[in-house]
Amino acid sequence: MSNYLTKLKQIVFYGCLTLFFCSYSYGGKYADIVGAYLANKGVCKTSYFMGKHEQDRLLEGVCIPIKSVLDESKKELIPLAIIELKSPNQLKFYESIEKKKRDNTEAFHVEVDSFNDNIFKLVDGSILEKDDHKYVGYISYHEKGIFYKDGSKWKLCVNNKTFKVKLLKNNKYHYSRDEISDISIYEIEKLEECS
Repeated sequence: MSNYLTKLKQIVFYGCLTLFFCSYSYGGKYADIVGAYLANKGVCKTSYFMGKHEQDRLLEGVCIPIKSVLDESKKELIPLAIIELKSPNQLKFYESIEKKKRDNTEAFHVEVDSFNDNIFKLVDGSILEKDDHKYVGYISYHEKGIFYKDGSKWKLCVNNKTFKVKLLKNNKYHYSRDEISDISIYEIEKLEECS
């Protein structure tokens, strides 16, 4: 009888242990890939990484293992994992935004001729009005940039910054403008002119 109780206690113990770890490690497809889990009273566990134990990173109440934070293929999934765990009813909306970022978009290599009073004049004759409050800084002679469409809006990357712009005049056909084919917003944002 005591052997039976010992076995039963072991089954209950390991069952509870399994439920405990499952509740903290499996929250959905993105959380599983990243290894994300909800923090326990604001505290994250440690993960074994590169020969030592590292504290998992706490982001908006969600714990992310350090190896996922440093892994380029997983890093981009972290925001979706957080939404999946914290606001699962909003996940489809954010998935659609991420999908649009990965779809090909209209984009051009351009050269900026000048910037004055929130107006970018491009070498090709196009005129763009800056539509945000970011500081532009010094624009050198024929500064190289990327002009691209993000949904229904246009953006300009120049000087490692991205600006929302309104297209006031568009001159598509000019030697200084080169179309970039088969590129997504996600890929554009990683280009030298933008980051």
